[in-house]
Formats: sequence, C-alpha cells, structure tokens
Amino acid sequence: MPAKDTEFVHLHVHTDHSLLDGCSRTDKLCQRAAELGMKALSITDHGVLYGLTSFFKQAEQHGIKPLLGCEIYLVYEDELALVNEERAKQKSRHMGLLARNFKGYQNLCKIVSKAHTQGFYRNPRTDLKTLAAHSEGLIGFSGCLAAVIPKFLLAGEFDQARAAAAKFIDIFGKDYFIIEIMDHGIEEQRRIIPDLLKIATEFGLKVVATNDVHYVNNTDWEPHDSLLCIQTGAKVKEAKRMRYDAHQFYLKSREEMELAFKEVPESITNTSAVAEMCEVKLPFGEDHYPVYERPIEIESEPPRQDHSNFERILDIYVQKKNEVLVRDGADPIELDAEAREKHKANGLYLFELCKQGLHERYGTDYDACRADWAHASADDKRYCEQLDYELAIITGTGFVDYFLIVWDFIAWAREQGIPVGPGRGSGAGCIVAYVLKITDIDPLSFGLLFERMLNLERVSPPDFDVDFCMRRRDEVVNYVRDKYGKDRVANIITFGTFGAKMIIRDLARVNDLEYAEANKLAKMIPDELNITLDDSVKKSPELAAELSRNPVARTIIDQGRVIEGMIRNTGKHACGVIIADQDITNLIPVTLQEGDLTTQYPKGPSEELGLLKMDFLGLKTLTVISDAEKNVQATRNLPDFNVETVSLDDRETFDLLNSGRTTGVFQLESGGMQQLCRQIGLSSFEEIIALIALYRPGPMQFIPQFIQGKKDPSTVVVPHPLLKELVEETYGVLVYQEQVMESARIIAGYTLGGADILRRAMGKKIKSVMDAQKEVFIKGAKATNDIDRRTAESIFALLEKFAQYGFNKSHSAAYAMLSYRTAYLKANYPVEFMAAVLTSEQGNADKISHFLAECNAMDVPVLSPDVNESGADFTPVVENERGCIRFGLASIKGVGEGAAEVIIAEREASGPYQSFTDFIVRNADKAVNRRVMEALIKTGGFDSLGEDRASLLDGLEGELAEAESTRRDREAGQSSLFDMLDESIGTAETDKPNKSRRVVAPMGMTEKLRYEKELLGFYISGHPMDAYAGIDSAIDSFTHPDELVNFDDRSNFRLCGIISNVAIKYTRKDNKQMAVFNLATRAHSYEMIMFPDPYAKEGSRLEDGKLVLIQGLIGRRNGEMSLAAHNIFDLESSIPKIIQRINFILHPNHKAADFIQRLREAIDGQYGETRVNISFLVDEQILEAQTAQSLSFSISGTNFKQLRRHPALAGVRIEAMAIKPIDDRRPWEKRQRAG
Repeated sequence: MPAKDTEFVHLHVHTDHSLLDGCSRTDKLCQRAAELGMKALSITDHGVLYGLTSFFKQAEQHGIKPLLGCEIYLVYEDELALVNEERAKQKSRHMGLLARNFKGYQNLCKIVSKAHTQGFYRNPRTDLKTLAAHSEGLIGFSGCLAAVIPKFLLAGEFDQARAAAAKFIDIFGKDYFIIEIMDHGIEEQRRIIPDLLKIATEFGLKVVATNDVHYVNNTDWEPHDSLLCIQTGAKVKEAKRMRYDAHQFYLKSREEMELAFKEVPESITNTSAVAEMCEVKLPFGEDHYPVYERPIEIESEPPRQDHSNFERILDIYVQKKNEVLVRDGADPIELDAEAREKHKANGLYLFELCKQGLHERYGTDYDACRADWAHASADDKRYCEQLDYELAIITGTGFVDYFLIVWDFIAWAREQGIPVGPGRGSGAGCIVAYVLKITDIDPLSFGLLFERMLNLERVSPPDFDVDFCMRRRDEVVNYVRDKYGKDRVANIITFGTFGAKMIIRDLARVNDLEYAEANKLAKMIPDELNITLDDSVKKSPELAAELSRNPVARTIIDQGRVIEGMIRNTGKHACGVIIADQDITNLIPVTLQEGDLTTQYPKGPSEELGLLKMDFLGLKTLTVISDAEKNVQATRNLPDFNVETVSLDDRETFDLLNSGRTTGVFQLESGGMQQLCRQIGLSSFEEIIALIALYRPGPMQFIPQFIQGKKDPSTVVVPHPLLKELVEETYGVLVYQEQVMESARIIAGYTLGGADILRRAMGKKIKSVMDAQKEVFIKGAKATNDIDRRTAESIFALLEKFAQYGFNKSHSAAYAMLSYRTAYLKANYPVEFMAAVLTSEQGNADKISHFLAECNAMDVPVLSPDVNESGADFTPVVENERGCIRFGLASIKGVGEGAAEVIIAEREASGPYQSFTDFIVRNADKAVNRRVMEALIKTGGFDSLGEDRASLLDGLEGELAEAESTRRDREAGQSSLFDMLDESIGTAETDKPNKSRRVVAPMGMTEKLRYEKELLGFYISGHPMDAYAGIDSAIDSFTHPDELVNFDDRSNFRLCGIISNVAIKYTRKDNKQMAVFNLATRAHSYEMIMFPDPYAKEGSRLEDGKLVLIQGLIGRRNGEMSLAAHNIFDLESSIPKIIQRINFILHPNHKAADFIQRLREAIDGQYGETRVNISFLVDEQILEAQTAQSLSFSISGTNFKQLRRHPALAGVRIEAMAIKPIDDRRPWEKRQRAG
C-alpha cells in the first residue's frame, strides 16, 4: 500500500456494536485498515461504547492506533427532560465524539452512561448541559446528515447552523470542534458541503472528510441491507423500508477518499492531524477492587501477639516468594516497614477472623497452640501451619480485601437466613475460606489443594462463585449495592451473536424464503457447537449440493458469511456482578438491562480493567434444601433441624443411592447416573465425589476400571509405587486434577504451584510448553527419586493422558455435598423433601408431572388442593396417620400467589372455612374473584367441606350475588337478624352449606380429571388409565424408568398410557416429519420419539389425550436410555387381542356366587378370545375351580373395572400375549437376509 495511506484516518466508523446497523466486526475492520496501510482507526458506534475494549485490542494487535469515540444522540433544542413529559420525547440528532486522552475517555463514559440510565427514549440521548459538563478531553464533530448543523443547512437555516457551530465551539473549544464533510454520492450531502466549508472558514475550524463506515468492503452493502431488514422486520424486496440509498458506506482507501474530496484536499490530511490529538490508554491491569471497611467497633489496635504472629506470616510470604524468584533467576525481595504496615491494614482483621473460625471449625486455639508449640497436637499444628501458609499467599498477593468482601456478604446472608451453598470451584480447597464459612468443605479432610486456587507461580485472582437460594439471591446483591454504593456495583452485559443456523433463518425470512425451505436449509448445518458456515459447507455434502443448484440458498450463505459472529442482541449475565472502588463510570460505561445498572463491557474486559467480578448464583437445590428443612422442623417437631450437621455415613442415604432412586437428588438424577450408582455400590462420601468427577464424556471411559478396582482391589494398577497412597481412594484411576498435581510433586519434586502450571499446560496441549515441562519433569524425577528417564517418560505420558480429563476435586467435593444432603433428605424425610421439590417446580407442568410420578413410586400420596389445609406451596400433611403432600394453592392455574396469600391469611386470622358460602362471604371483596373460585372448585379445593364440585359450579353465580348483597348491606350499616343473634346462636348461617342450590348430578370422574389436567397440569383424583389397572401391568414391558437399564439396545417394548405434549419435528438431513411426545402411564411419564418412517404410517394416531398402546424399541447410548415408538394402537380395542387369560381369585364366601353371576352377565354377548378362570384363596393357597364349560369373552376396560371392584375378589392374574418383534431393518438388510 502507498505510504500516503498512512496520512488518512477514518474518523467515523460503526461496528456490529451498532446493533443490526453496523455490519463490520472489529477484527475484520482492523485487518482491512492494516491492509490499507492506515496508522489509526476510530470506533464511533451509535449511542453505545460496547465495542471499545475489543476494538482497542484488535487495533493494537494490527499495529493501528485506536481512536475511541461514539456517535451520540443529542437533544439540541432543549434541556433533556428526564420525566414522562411530552418534551421527554423530543427528537435527537447525531453527533460524533472522540476521546483525546483518558479524561476524555472518562467523560465519554459519563455522557453515554447518563444517556442510557436517565435519557433513554427509543435511543440513549444526552443534552447540551450534560455535554458541556463533560466536554473536557473530547473532540466534537459536526456530524452526518442527521446531525444538528447539517439538519439546519438542509432546511435552509444557515444562521441557525452558524449559531449551533458557535455553541459547540463554546463547549469544546475551537481546536476541538471539527467540521465533518461526507460524500457517498447522495445529493443532500453534496449540497451542504459549501455551507459547511463556509462555517469552517468563518470560525477557523478544521475540516475532515469521513465516510460513515458501516461495513468493511464495497461488496458488503447487500449483507448490510439485509441486516437492516432483520432490524426492522422488513423484507428486502419491499419498496418502502429503511435502506441506505448509496452503496458507499465501506472502509475506503485514501485514494478513494482523495478522489471524492479532491476539491478539499486538507480534509484528507486533517484526519491525520485529528488522530495525532488522541492518546488514550485504557488502564488494563490496574487494581480497582474495593477496599473492605472494617466495622467501627473493631477499629481498636490488635494485641501485640497478633502483630508478631502476622509478621511471621509475612515472613512466610517473603520466603515462599523468594524461592520462586531465585529458581526463575530473579532477584529476591524484601518487605520494608511501609509495605508491612500496608499489608497489616486489613490483614490483621482477616487473621483475627480466621483464628475465630479455626476454633469454631476444628476446636483449635491458634494463640495457645503457637504459644506452646512443642506440646500442641499434630492436628492443631497442621491446621495452624496451613492457615499461616494460605494467609501468607493471600496477603502477599494482595487479596485480603477480596476475601473480606466475600466473607462479609456471605456472613450477612447467613444472618438473614438466606441459604448459602457449600462452595464450588477451586475455592473449596482453601482452609481460609473454610474457617471463614465461605465454603463448607473441609479441604484437609478431603485432600483438596489451596494451590489449585491461588499460588505464587501463577498469580491470578481467586474466583469464588457463590451459590445462594434461588428465591433470595437478589437480596444479597442488593446488600452489596447498598454497602459499596449503587454507583459502584453493576450487573454484567452479555452479547448474543449470529450463529450459523440463526443467520440462515434470519436471512431466509428477510429474503422471503418459505419457512419450510428455510428450515430445511438451517437443518443442513451440522449440530456442532460454534460451527461456522464455511465449516458447515465442508462437512455437509448435502449443504454443498444445495448451494450448487439453488441460487437463493447461495445468496443466503454468502451474506451469512459476512454477518455470522456479529452481535444480534444484548442481555444480562445470569450471575455476574462488578464491584468497583469508585463510581463505576470513571472506569467503564454502563447501561440498563431489565432495570438494573449493567456494564457496557462484557465480563472479560471489565475484569481486565481491574474491577472485581463476583458470581452470585441462584441455585434451586439450595431453595429445595431450605424448604425441606422447614418442612421437617414443622412436621417432625425438630425446630433445630439442619441438614448441614448430619453425618456423612448415614446408612439410609447410601441405601437410597445404591438403589438408584435418585430422582430429585442433585447431580445424580439422570438415568445414566442412577445406573452408575447401582453399579458402583457407593459406600463413602469420597466415592460420591469420584462419581461426579467420572460421569463426564472424557473420563467415562475409566468408569469400568474404577468399578472393577472397587470390587476386586487386586486388579488396581498403580502407576508407580510412590503414588500408591495417592490413587488408592480412586482405585488406580487418576480422577482429579489435584492427583495430577500431587503426582508431579511426589515423583518430580514440583512445588504445588509449579504442578498447577504443569496441569494447565497438559490440559491445553501447548506443545512448546509441554516439551519444556517434560524435560523439567524427567530431570526432577531423577533428582528427587532417582527415577530413570524411560520410567519418568512413562509416568509423564500417563499424567498427560489423565490431565485431559481430570476434574477439579474441590468443585466435585462441593457438588457431592449437595448431592449427599438432598439424598439424605429424600431417604430420611421423603414427604418433606418431595414437597419442597414440587414447590421448586411450580409453573413447570412437565417437571411437576415427573416428580408426581416419583411420589407415586415412593408411595407418597399427593392430595388435591384444599382451602383449609393447602399452603401457597406444596405442603406436607398427615392424612389417616399417613404422610402426604397437599397441593399448593398458588400452583393452580387461575389462582396465583396473590389470591393464595389472601385465602391463607383469612384462614389463619379467622379460622377454617366452614362452608363454600362462608368462604365467599369472607373473601368476596378481596383478590379472590370468580375465576379463582371456579379454579378452586374444579380442582377439589372445597371437597373437604362435603360439597360436590358440580353443585358448587352450578350455584356459583347465585352465591356471588348473595355475597355481594350481604357486603353492601354491611357497608350501609344494616344487620340481619342472624348477624345480631350470631353470638347466642353460636354458628353463623354461612357456616352451613347453602340449601337453596338446585340439585344437580355429581361431577363424574372423567370431568374431574379433565379439569384437573387443565388447571393443575396433571391428574390428582385419579388417572384415565385407572380403568385398566391390572391389565396395564400385564401388558407393559416395564413399570418404572429405573427398569430400562435392564434392557439391551434395540430391545422391543410395549407400554400403554395416555398421550400428551405432541410436538412435530423435522429431520436435519431431509426435512422429514417426526414427532416427540409424552406417554403417561398410571405411575410415570415417558418421553418418546417417533422417527420419520413410523411417523408417516402412524403419525395420524398421535392425539393429545388419547389412550393408546405403544410398541417400539429401546435405545441405549452413552448410558442414556431412549424410547422410540413404532406402532400405535387404540388401547380399548387392543386389549381383547392381547390379553389371553384372566384368572379371578375369589374369597370362598357368600359373595363369590354374586361375583360369578356378574361375570356371566359381563360375558353374555361379549364373546372373545380372552380365556377366563376362577380360583379360590383357601388357607393362602390358590385352588382353581373346574367349570362345566370353557369361559371366554371380549375384555374391555369398562367390564374389567366393574369386576375388579367386587368385594369377593381377592386378586387377579392376567396373562398377555408376547410382544411381536419389530422388524426395523433397512430394505437392503431385508434383501440380504432373504438372499
């Protein structure tokens, strides 16, 4: 490129952070600018600073000076109204700003942040007052056709334009307000250039030529045009829509710009002069963590012994640091008095908290132990030494305040009764975190390593991801906001980008491609995470063939290649929060997401700019545990029950785990996990830790070795005798990253910090680093243990293999603790636990159905709602001396939390409801409307009051009218005779059922079930399959999901039930229809899939609510089971063909004759293939009766149900026809077999 290209700089550039308008990624822009030989480049997105950090880094990587700016939306005519008035809606104009220095960058952040948080109406807007207050360090530009001065000039108002220029000169200064001229071949732009030059001459202003860049290359105008259509919802072919009339908005070369502005040559060279004005360095690597402020009451001077002990801790840091420095060939360090005093500021307070925690956790008196070290126990010494070591590293690396901040908000949460998780990630390996009760895992008991979180060889910020009760997580975030300042705490923005499939669907829509065609094209993209369109074409022959013959598809893919990876939308990080040591807008810009202050930079750049990032995670499991504990406290009269204090060797818990009954148990719910629990036969908490670490795609290959080693210790292979003790707990398998680190320490003399670097290198497979580490390992093995090179190489190769799959043991241990606690609750308090689980899934009908089936399998009845017993949530109750769960009022569709709370509050204040009339009178003027009452009636909320659902529905209108009349009378001060005599009578009239209602037929079971399914999402009073109880167990291949593990892949199965949730899908390859649906048996709900071939034949029979018999194949892959339906039969008509024999077993009493008579009546006229036998139960033996003639009939659900309920019946034995195997071979396989 000609050298003179370096004399032109683009000063008006949009990236894809100008959402759905800028069609240029920062990496592509910088790459193109470098190709053109440009020395600098700007970023000026519409109203946002989202892309500044990524642009800054990309520019520097390409040797380009980054110019940081924004094209703001400016309200010029009036001061911006920040309230909901008409003038708040005044239109804004565009204006370009560039930061000259860091102060300018800060002011840019202030202006843009205030525009987002206080001036947003359609766009983030600012006003002249704000602009003037924050103009220092900024350069202002007259702007594009949508800017203030050009708008005046286009309207012929030169004096107004001139006055505006003068106003901007007052704000920015003459040297820093620039006249901007553009020429994209648009007539309006050319028309105002003379007037712009006139203003520049009059005021002595610089003139620059810009190109309002919106895409990188001149060929990108079509993708940009399509992007505009995606933004506006328009079609490309529409005549009247938003579009750029010219195709010139790309990153032009100097020659192209020089040609366009040859009459104003200084406008080209001035761009370079403006770029020279700008010198902004973003403060990457600075520390802006907040400083923890100690409570006033503990500001007094710590005891002298604390100072001396803390001095020793600082000495440990110096010693350990110098060991690393000397080994690496660097000079050792010293801590002078000033540095030591600085470390003591909050270090002594952390030290004091840790000593207190050490005593609470271990019973160890730190001061006494140190004062009489010679007589201290080995355990106490171990605890104190580990604490000293960790405090030394934490203090020396500058993370004291970090630990105090985390300790503070967790301590506050615990004080408020907010459940906190036991920890997650590498933080669980830290004894400081354990004694501060940041975590709840004893790292010394479980062999967890502090160096996995923080070490001197690789100093990176510790990262505590803290779990809180999902329901109350926001309370903790609000506490942090209040403590550190609302202007210093913000959520973190996220960016959603165009993936390959998404961009195909979006471009297909704006190009008016039919949905089926668009879907077909999108499904040709391979199902790989983050796959690109280019890779898709390479990997999908079908897609490549489609592009060769379909020009529309080719256009979509070509445009998609330009757009994919660009930003489509913004969101809010689910758990990340930024905390700063000052007003956050001094460092980064902010916006609002869902009403919350949110950074405009994503997580990575926010941390790199020195801000503290904390993850406050809302974990549903903690909410379940908390609710279960409260249930236990209430129902078992155990007010102090806390699952955190239970032993880790509870027999009932391990029995439950080993039976595979882990539905609802954290991390162990899947079919594969259930099977693995049964296979391993867990006998210790440590094995739960290993189970969680092993059950992942990589290490699953070692599960058989682990199981075999547990069953037969003689089969355990130890990599080296020195590692025997290390691998014993995992039966020879290196399961954890910590084991890899310890192996390097034991074999080759690594420090644990150095071993962590080795582990990371192995995990990332960086060859150059690995080669160097291998030599270090081999030499270390020789020097430390005299291990020869060949053996060392073998051990290194083994460690390298396991390092690819090793899991963080600290993380696994923390998860295992939650697994154990949920399993303990389920095993020991099943009713209380399942009530909590059901409550956690309120609003999710599929999940509720799943857990109701589990309750049924556990023999835990779930009762219908009851206005006198239900809480808002699912509630444990005792019914007929049996633990049950009462359905929650808030879970009924049409009731909701508001009405539920009113009903419960009234019940608690004035006693149980005595009748339906009493309920209406007491709630009629509250949030309990007709819709709520209907929902309660239909779901059985008043059944316990002895009133039929049909009668209540029929009389509801009259009851409501009467209640309203009563309410009006009371408001008017009138009283009825009954009201006045109420005390003497003792029972109000409303306490009795209303006898004036007309008599209607009771609600039938079918109607009850229909209403329950509609309003609850499932059945409570019964099940549509109840008529087939007994028959279904004879037909079904299995009765519980757990039994699936006993079947081989492609085994035939048969199952009867009711269809629900039918969803039609399309195959990726050929766009054929298939289906996914649920089949609910009496006990469980199973997800099934019907592939295209069977769907083509049987799909018409897939109807929600239909009772069917399904025949299909069981699939088994990677430990997960699936059910593929092949044939669908009507259940009622199928039963006579499948049931071959029924043996009715009778009690030998006077009622037997009546049963036989009823059986004959059922058989009469219903002849069929089902053979009938009669037997008698005599002295616990079954004796078959001899009948004069053979009995057979056509059995149905109706006649079987009638017979099954007869009091003479002791039992039934049913024999069903064997399953006819499905022939699912492909046509060529059948031909091969035939040949």
